[in-house]
Amino acid sequence: MELQATNQPIDIADWRRDEEFAQYPEGARDKTLLYCPRPAPYAFLKASHRYLFKLSSPRYPEQFWAEIIAYRLGIQMDVDVPPAFVAYDSITNQSGALIEWFLRPTSLLSSEDYTAGGDYCQQYIPSFDRKKGKQHNFKTVCQIFEDLCKKYPYFHEDWKKYWAKAFLFDALIGNTDRHQDNWGIIEKKNQGILIPLNPSSNEIRISPIFDNGTSMGHEIPPSKFAYYDENDNLMKKYISKGWHHMKWNIDGKQMGHVDMLLKFIEQYPNTREIMLDSLKKVTFETFKKILDDLVAFKVLVKLTAERAEFMLKLLQRRHQHLLVELEK
Repeated sequence: MELQATNQPIDIADWRRDEEFAQYPEGARDKTLLYCPRPAPYAFLKASHRYLFKLSSPRYPEQFWAEIIAYRLGIQMDVDVPPAFVAYDSITNQSGALIEWFLRPTSLLSSEDYTAGGDYCQQYIPSFDRKKGKQHNFKTVCQIFEDLCKKYPYFHEDWKKYWAKAFLFDALIGNTDRHQDNWGIIEKKNQGILIPLNPSSNEIRISPIFDNGTSMGHEIPPSKFAYYDENDNLMKKYISKGWHHMKWNIDGKQMGHVDMLLKFIEQYPNTREIMLDSLKKVTFETFKKILDDLVAFKVLVKLTAERAEFMLKLLQRRHQHLLVELEK
């Protein structure tokens, strides 16, 4: 897999927009869906494919870097994260993450439909609050996937492995935003005249682990970095407060990152090795190399060496903590 080189930031100023996406309602950060030109400007891009140009929250200008770091971590950990690249708009002078759209292009014979997890939750919980997702819980998610496996016998995706890796990945990067619309089901449907619509010939898969920006201490201002460095207990407290958006059951409370992993392993003991195997694929050196490489990119909103150092400390502390807890 070819990575984006430090001298290859992508200028998307002239990329064609997907106008149907202009009023896309989901998510808190500004985003634009674009089509990559043909030929693609770089080998790591797909010509004519759609990409999401995602900006940071105005309050946290470096936030978009978390999406790119998450992608590079996903490569190393064998976690399915959508490719994310360093990009900018030379007309608006904006920097952001350019994220590969995870739906495959529509053809004359087939198309793909995406159903967000929140749509499924609404079917299973009549009173589900779609906006806040306070009833978002793993027990209901289990039922959703068990029913999908019954409905689609050809659905070979190991959904327990998927969630083991998703929960582990979120715990490592400190993501607190795996809400009901940050996961979903993708179904490929036949639509050609010569191929009859036959449910048994469709393909179904789980979405990649996308929307990873609410993580890695993005909300901590640079003025506070030294304060965390000088107060080890403060750093420990910050990490221990990390929690999953999803609860274990509908009447329960949100769980801490580690507590959710241990509860998951208690329910599915075989997933402990899956988590450990993924976690052991990365080390301090892995984190440092990723961050050092991204600091070298020259765009308007750079990943500063100071923030990279803070992210490195967070990743290393969480990584060590997770190893200790999972190896007990």
